[in-house]
Amino acid sequence: DDVDAPRIMMDVKFRDVVVVKAGEILKINADIAGRPLPVISWTKDGKEIEEKARVEIVSTDHTTAITVKDCIRRDSGQYVLTLQNVAGTRSLAVNCKVLDRPGPPAAPLEIKGLTAEKCHLSWGPPQENGGAEIDHYIVEKRETSRLAWTICEAELPTTSCKVTKLLRGNEYIFRVMGVNKYGVGEPLESDAVKALDPFTAPSPP
Repeated sequence: DDVDAPRIMMDVKFRDVVVVKAGEILKINADIAGRPLPVISWTKDGKEIEEKARVEIVSTDHTTAITVKDCIRRDSGQYVLTLQNVAGTRSLAVNCKVLDRPGPPAAPLEIKGLTAEKCHLSWGPPQENGGAEIDHYIVEKRETSRLAWTICEAELPTTSCKVTKLLRGNEYIFRVMGVNKYGVGEPLESDAVKALDPFTAPSPP
C-alpha cells in the first residue's frame, strides 16, 4: 500500500501575523493531504483547542478550518495545525493578534508615603496592551463609604503619580486603567487604606 506523509497547504496571508479587531471573526483554513488520511489537531499556545460557543473546527478529508467568533484579546496567540499519519507528522503555525482595549495594569498597585492628605501610587504596564501602545493612564479614587469614583489623573503618561486632597481619617480605594486607541482598559484596584499621618511616638517628658 502507498503511504504519503501529511501535507498542509495554506494561503500565503497566514505567513504574516493575522490581525483582527475585537468582535470580529478569525478564520484559519488549510487544504490537507496524506495517505492514510491524517489525524488533525489544532492547538493554541501549546494547548489543544476545545470547541466552545465561539470556537468551531470543521474538517473534511481534504480541508480543515478553525473559526473564532466575537474575538477578544485572549484569542491572540499562536495557532498550530498538526497532521499525523503512519508516514509522518507535519505542523504549521499561524500567529494571530486581536486588537482591543488593554488588559489591567500589572499588579500590585502600590501605595507609598501615605499621610492624612496625600499618597504616592505606582503600578506596572498591562501585560496585554491590546495590540496598541498605551497612550496614557487614568487614575481614580473612591471613599469606601461611597459608590462614585473621582478622577485624580485623566491623562497620565507615567506608571506612578501623587494623589493629593485626601480627607483625614477617610478610607480610600484607588484604581488605574490603561488607555490605547481602542479605548479604556480593565482596571487594577488597590487595597483599601485609611488617610492618616504615620504614627509618631510621643517625645519623652
